Amino acid sequence: MVDNQDDSLSEAENALERVQNYDPQKLVRRDELGKYAFSAAVGPAKRLISLFEVLSASHLEYFPTQQLNLVRDTANTVYNIFGEFENFDVESAQPSVSDAQTALISKLTTQYQHVFNQLSPLIAFSTARAQDFSALERDARAATQAAKDQANSLVSALKGQKDTADAILAEVRSAAAEQGVSKQAIHFKNEADKHHDESQIWLKRTILSSVVLVVYAFASIFIHNIPGTMAGPYGAIQLGISKVLIFGVIAYSVLLCARNFLSHKHNEIINRHRQNALATFTALAEATSDAASSDIVLSHAAACIFSPQETGYTKGDAAHPDGVPALQILPRIGGMASAQ
Repeated sequence: MVDNQDDSLSEAENALERVQNYDPQKLVRRDELGKYAFSAAVGPAKRLISLFEVLSASHLEYFPTQQLNLVRDTANTVYNIFGEFENFDVESAQPSVSDAQTALISKLTTQYQHVFNQLSPLIAFSTARAQDFSALERDARAATQAAKDQANSLVSALKGQKDTADAILAEVRSAAAEQGVSKQAIHFKNEADKHHDESQIWLKRTILSSVVLVVYAFASIFIHNIPGTMAGPYGAIQLGISKVLIFGVIAYSVLLCARNFLSHKHNEIINRHRQNALATFTALAEATSDAASSDIVLSHAAACIFSPQETGYTKGDAAHPDGVPALQILPRIGGMASAQ
């Protein structure tokens, strides 16, 4: 019984390896058959051989005698078909060469289904034996643990990025708030620039009118009479009055130009002061330690911006009563409205 098992095993291994090692190009026989070469047989032959290659010869020892004989007979049948291709003779082909070739290729092609039906249970058993399920389980656990570790790493990285993003967002919001406040200072800057340009114009006019006044005053010393006017005391009086009137007009022009220059220069300085107060308000407010100090800074900034300003046309600053800042008046108005 054991000898029969060993013989069946040896025969099955030989038959299986003979088909597995077969070269499908041997079926073509182009040099011998010429135009009747079996080029179309290579594809079906490779497909059929690949089915046998799935069945490992090392697993045949697990098969009983009946299955070993099945493997042997199936492999020998396929090998015999290959032999028919190798022994094909054009002269003896019946009923014609083309028909004989077509029938032989069709026989090879349909053999795949028969071989599959016979060997598929054995191939399934061989494939199961080839799999190391414990190794697969270990690999699966290792892959699962690696995925968990990677997920934890990604969560930690995302958390760190979230903290960084929150800090950046807070800085952006702070910068936006500061920019929103400081941006309003551009209005005062524009006004200061405008008054600076105007002050330079009036400064030139003041200098020019002063030069005219000095030249006229110096020239009037040498003007004693005007040709065509009456001589005598009446003419002298008329000339003197004319000199005084012209001198007064020029002097008033000098005074008016000087006042306009001082007015624009004064307004330029005031607007520069307002610009600086508004631009530095955020930094001063953030430097304070409590809300009360921030309110004080805000009150002084509001007073600097909204308090009445000197026009520059008077000799001195007019006395303005210290008004209550607008930001202190609004809560009082709201409290009065609530009381009513």
